[in-house]
Amino acid sequence: MMMNKKNDRKLMALSILVAIIMWAFVMTSTNPSLSKTVRNVPLTIKNQELMQKEGFALVGKDEVSSVNVKVEGSRSDLASLSADDLVASVDLGTPSEGIKTLNIKVDGPSGIRVESTSPSNVNFKIEKIVKKELAVEIKVSDRLKESKIINVSNQSASKITVSGLRNNIDKVDRLILNVDKEEYLDGNIHDISIRPVDKNGKTVENVDLSQNDVSIAFDVLQSKEVGIDLSYDDKYSKNAEILESEISPNRVVIKGEKNILDKIDKIKTKKIDLSTIREGEFDKKVELDVPDGVSLNDGDNFVNVHLKIGKKN
Repeated sequence: MMMNKKNDRKLMALSILVAIIMWAFVMTSTNPSLSKTVRNVPLTIKNQELMQKEGFALVGKDEVSSVNVKVEGSRSDLASLSADDLVASVDLGTPSEGIKTLNIKVDGPSGIRVESTSPSNVNFKIEKIVKKELAVEIKVSDRLKESKIINVSNQSASKITVSGLRNNIDKVDRLILNVDKEEYLDGNIHDISIRPVDKNGKTVENVDLSQNDVSIAFDVLQSKEVGIDLSYDDKYSKNAEILESEISPNRVVIKGEKNILDKIDKIKTKKIDLSTIREGEFDKKVELDVPDGVSLNDGDNFVNVHLKIGKKN
């Protein structure tokens, strides 16, 4: 009985030893194929430089910076495989505007087969970079314009090129140069910044200007509104009198230095010759006798004069 028990124990130990040897043999000689998921493989975007060179920009994409890759290979190959051994990429290819859905491609070492990728694709939004030239619009604040005639005397650029993504450039309606400081009107040249705005006057962000400011200077004169008096030639007939008179316009805006304007309340017309008119009507354009040192704001030195003349009683 004791001999049988000893033999059973020896047989069991021998069986376990044989099983271990056989398992080791299978593991080392057959090297079975297995699957493995490699996580957080960095995602590379190809041909971004080509896209930029062709005048396009990547403005949006899915929030994907890495992917999980399920691979198949031998146990020995998979044992040491890491995310650094795999290359996940999408190729932007030939650039064009719009939303693109691109498949993710994964390359790995020899002997490794890619079964699946999560996610399997990525969405991209691409826009064209465009430009347009716009005139610089000078905007003087109402506070500074009060009783002044302001003219540009020097301006480095009247037009500026604005560039950027098509969606942003389409919003730009005009370029504004704001004159909002008293010092800008001192006759010297100042560099004033340019602001791109939309149709509602709101600043458009994320656009580039060919130059961000303009060098500009102004001539500034005071202005004043005055009335008009008629002036007649001394030869005006003593036997006639003016029954009605009308001047159009009857007031004008003059401009000049303040010390000169302060002395002027009215402007006379040049003398009107009525020596040959005893009775009837007079309708003519008559020139204004504008004093030295001032000028009319609108540049027209004539007014329309209508007179009704009758005999003196």
